Amino acid sequence: MPTPKYIYESPDGGKTVYRRLFDAKERHLMSSGVEVITQFDITPTGVKSYRRNSELSDADWNYQRNQQRNFETIMQCISLRCQPMNITPVTTFYIEDQKVWCFQFETEQEAIFWKDNDPVGILKSDCEGVPMIVGLGETYKDGFFHPYLITEGISANISFGVV
Repeated sequence: MPTPKYIYESPDGGKTVYRRLFDAKERHLMSSGVEVITQFDITPTGVKSYRRNSELSDADWNYQRNQQRNFETIMQCISLRCQPMNITPVTTFYIEDQKVWCFQFETEQEAIFWKDNDPVGILKSDCEGVPMIVGLGETYKDGFFHPYLITEGISANISFGVV
């Protein structure tokens, strides 16, 4: 199968870059910024050691360590393909009555996650089925909350978007 040939265009001198197949008219915005939104509690607590060495109770230490583990899991999935940079603080908000966690990051290379006309397609593939820790700050109420990442479909519990 031949490798597709792309044309890269920038109408503003490089601030925004678009990519299109050599013989196509449809183009796609290239970006190095990605937004992550998930239903898993990925609060980065800073509790990173596997040894308990703080003033926290055992229950609080385990809870905060598990939140940190979830954040580290997402970052490790991202780091399979790139070095995430300029990571924003994790924020929370509600979509209807569902609490979600959100952060953004940039990559050193444009389109590092590009697959099949999806600018985050490879990232979705890398994250699909990765186990996560549940029973933290999640507010999921509709049916069973799967303890692993689902990137597409009606049961998706994490999403990625270009920013």
